[in-house]
Amino acid sequence: MKLSYNLLLVTVFIAISVSAKKTPKYPVAEIPKELLNNADAVVRLMSTDMYVASKSKVQYTETYVITILKESAANKGKFREAYSKLSSVSDIQATVYDANGDKIKSFNKSDITDYAAISGFSIYEDMRVKYINPKISTYPYTIEYKYKKRYNSAFYSRGWMAFDGYNTAIEKLQFRLQYGNDCEVKYKENNLSTEGTVSTVDGTTSIFWEVEGVEAPIKETNSTYFQHYRPYVNIEAKTFSLGGITGSTESWEALSTYFHKLNEGKDKISDETIEKVAALLNDDMTDYEKIAAIYQYSQKKNRYVSIQEGIGGLQTFGADVVDRLSYGDCKALSNYVVTLLKNFGFDAQYAIIHAGSKGYMDEEFVSNYFNHVIACVPLKEDTVWLECTSSNSPCGYLGDFTDDRKALLVKEKDGGIVNTPAFNAMQNNVNTDAVISVTKDGTANIDAVYTYTGNFYGDNSYLIQLDEKDRRKKLVSSIDLPNMKLNSYDLKEDKLRKPKLEKHINASVDNFSSFVGSRMFVNINPINSQKWVPRYSRNRVAPLLLKADQSHTKSISFVVPDDYQLEIIPDDKRINSEFGSYQISFQKEDGKVKYQRSLILNKGEFPKEKYNEYVEFIEKVVKLEKAQLVFKKKA
Repeated sequence: MKLSYNLLLVTVFIAISVSAKKTPKYPVAEIPKELLNNADAVVRLMSTDMYVASKSKVQYTETYVITILKESAANKGKFREAYSKLSSVSDIQATVYDANGDKIKSFNKSDITDYAAISGFSIYEDMRVKYINPKISTYPYTIEYKYKKRYNSAFYSRGWMAFDGYNTAIEKLQFRLQYGNDCEVKYKENNLSTEGTVSTVDGTTSIFWEVEGVEAPIKETNSTYFQHYRPYVNIEAKTFSLGGITGSTESWEALSTYFHKLNEGKDKISDETIEKVAALLNDDMTDYEKIAAIYQYSQKKNRYVSIQEGIGGLQTFGADVVDRLSYGDCKALSNYVVTLLKNFGFDAQYAIIHAGSKGYMDEEFVSNYFNHVIACVPLKEDTVWLECTSSNSPCGYLGDFTDDRKALLVKEKDGGIVNTPAFNAMQNNVNTDAVISVTKDGTANIDAVYTYTGNFYGDNSYLIQLDEKDRRKKLVSSIDLPNMKLNSYDLKEDKLRKPKLEKHINASVDNFSSFVGSRMFVNINPINSQKWVPRYSRNRVAPLLLKADQSHTKSISFVVPDDYQLEIIPDDKRINSEFGSYQISFQKEDGKVKYQRSLILNKGEFPKEKYNEYVEFIEKVVKLEKAQLVFKKKA
């Protein structure tokens, strides 16, 4: 009996062990069907515990589980976590499961790559990356990552958003914030159906948020920022310590003061350099001309390199270092120009901004939204803004890299948020003035002058810097005319404070017009017409965002052979919309038909219900762009 009993225990133990071993984890079949719509991947669990221990210590413990449904989402299955002298990544665990939820493999320390995160444009970065590539080629599969990350400053507190990329659904998101009495934290909930659960135990405050069943977003045309409609929470430590300096996010002025302290004492420069710059100035110059001379001195002397090291990439090199090395990053070059300007009596200021594509910023919630530095020079009746990383930009010109957004002026006191300049529609303009001479066999000679101002100047001024071969290629591709031969061109750049670029081209085009019997058909707008119409949407999710006021104006005179006469001319038309306006008109002259066209687009954010109205407006424009002139051969 005793033997049988022991045998029974062993049998039961083995059965339990086998059963436990085969218990599936994250099987794909358990994903709710609605989350598979438009999904290339599904985040099964994104669980984060953030503990703000003090002004100089934050710890994250995270579990991240994602099911990769298709090869197009393979990159989402890789683990990448950056760290630096101010942070560390540890306790990394990774396990892969097949579609049924059975374990395929796990990874150990030898599978983790650790490399320097030096980007293609940086001369030096102290950032490193922990990296795992699971190299799974059978889909679907699921990978589970667990790890810890520590920061040596509460400056690196972070919030969360129910978004993990396009075509990626989220099954469950959990975020727990904890902090003690010695480091108060602020947070702001946005677009949540349920507020976080708050509790306090032994002096530690805990807030827990959970979101479930977020369907995969698709990329929608001209969609607004995710923060306007996705569940997310801003989180920021009210006070922090970084670089041995205590800072605060209680107000924009307080954050400005912190950055001023961080960069204090970086404004030393040699008397020799001041004498060189002084020789470029005279009393007959206006303030703007003096600023331009100083700015251009730095442009000619220094070059831009990206340097992401030191105190979180936030502290600049001194002006004396840039003066000696003749290079620097955005922080260093802006500080250099500010230092020079201050030596000549200008109240120049260092300004932090989010550059590139216009990003989201909640002005009511103070945080570090910024990634770039420029210089600001307030005058009595004006303000001059300087992009110090550019060796070619005209003094005072900001293009779409930094225009029309919020910047934080860095000052010892009274610093705060200000707006950078924005172009109105008439300033942000492309104008085309052309004469098109059509021959009786349907070929044409085009003589056109394009004038670019506002952001369009910045988008096209790079042509000046190209070599001849590349420049011609770009010119041909930019004109958008099939069968075109570029005969000659000329570029003229006026590098004024409000600069412009003129592009004069002469081209020949075969098969420009078409024929039916004795009639010749000529498109009214053959040069860079509006051709693209966004798709209508039945289930639009995001509000519509048009980011810039702009205008496209055009005047084309058509010259036809003497043996042809005008038979049909389109009617003058005008379309008015809250999204903009469109107008075309025609005028018959001696042997010519003059076509004039104006398209104005208004910036703004519109409800998602307005999106199809916007599409309808563009559709009407495109239809009118396709109209034709009809000429009949004289008897």
